[in-house]
Amino acid sequence: MKPYQKILFPVIVALQIAVLGFMITKQEMLLARGTKVLLKCQPIDPRSLFSGDYVILNYEISIISEEIISKSGIDDTYKLEKKDIYVALKPKPDGKYYTAAAISQRPDELKKLYPIIIKGRVEYASNTLQIRYGVESYFVPQREGKIIEESLKNVSVEVSVSESGESAISKLFIDGKEVKFY
Repeated sequence: MKPYQKILFPVIVALQIAVLGFMITKQEMLLARGTKVLLKCQPIDPRSLFSGDYVILNYEISIISEEIISKSGIDDTYKLEKKDIYVALKPKPDGKYYTAAAISQRPDELKKLYPIIIKGRVEYASNTLQIRYGVESYFVPQREGKIIEESLKNVSVEVSVSESGESAISKLFIDGKEVKFY
């Protein structure tokens, strides 16, 4: 082994460990310090709910209505497809769940009026917008996804949302009871 290889190998290993440590720390900080919001799930086609060891979740805030789009001042929704967008969240009248209140491509604009914004990506645009937030997959222990699959209309998810709109699932509930797989 050449002298520079003796130094280069440990440096590369240390760099990989540092990157993994940063990714884990960033996610844990989001879960610990993020604002907790409860989102109601919507059932989707049961043939595609469970694949391997994860469940695909769909939320009420995944579809943004024409009414919210028109209030945002966005004229051509087709230009938003595959672009980032921010959705302002507000509590529903029941005070338990959160719903979409407004949208914008500029988070600072929404932050002036709403304390909680979540970042998403427009997957499909027409008269409504279909948005993915990065919290649509929930990994579960092997063969445990059937419980969630059968109860999806009664599933809600607690999501931690950072100041910048990043989000991560912190808890999953079926009929108001937290699901624990350990």
